[in-house]
Amino acid sequence: MIFLLITIIIMVTVKYIFFWKPIKFIDFYGTTPILFAHRGAPDKIPENTSSSFEAAIKKGFKAIEVDVCSTLDGQVVCTHNYDLERETDGNGFVDENNYRDIQNVRTKAKSPKYNMESIPLLIDVTRALPKNVLVNIEIKTKNMWDIGTAVRVAKLIRTGRVIQKVIVSSFNPLVLFIIKMLERKTGTGFLFYKTNKLWLIQLLHFDCIHPEGGVVTRDIVEKAHKRGQAVNVWTVDSMSGKKWLEKINVDGIITNYYSDI
Repeated sequence: MIFLLITIIIMVTVKYIFFWKPIKFIDFYGTTPILFAHRGAPDKIPENTSSSFEAAIKKGFKAIEVDVCSTLDGQVVCTHNYDLERETDGNGFVDENNYRDIQNVRTKAKSPKYNMESIPLLIDVTRALPKNVLVNIEIKTKNMWDIGTAVRVAKLIRTGRVIQKVIVSSFNPLVLFIIKMLERKTGTGFLFYKTNKLWLIQLLHFDCIHPEGGVVTRDIVEKAHKRGQAVNVWTVDSMSGKKWLEKINVDGIITNYYSDI
């Protein structure tokens, strides 16, 4: 009996680690890498705002990357930083304020031609986007156990309030595990700038990997493709960098600038 139990555990473990298939995003990837608008069009318009993403879509982007975290009262907002002083005229931290308390905070525009804007809710940003845009939602966390935003994002997707095809990405592997447990059909992307955590792929079954441009290699891309994973690289703005990534057959490039490859 004990031998049978051990055998079953080994078989289940082997199947889990070695015989899994990621979600396919082939419908969104063409013969050249798809370009993700990094926070919209942040070179001029306030990043992570509806108008910034609208501008990116007009430029020709078919995918966008948006950063999110949660307010004290559990509202999922679009911002790269918890610290309000870094990119807005506000003070304090996003997660220490209720949403109503930061509605008058304005994000900074890099060009005087564009107005400063309020920090938007994720649901308002996605509602303004075309249905056929691929949305990479990057969840920001303060520590490993900060999973509240992941739970809320999964609920928004599960209830149909986010209608676009979605990849949820994060540097925090626990966040991606929570997304998979709550919304199995949603794609996950593991962000990294060092390769020492790639062993987590076999344990947590990310659908995509998102390496930083300085660490991605042809070998990383080839191994990911053998597993059936898409590879989306961040943040690459130079034409030479994009050309090289095209040669090594990456699937997506997160960039601040749109240009044909």
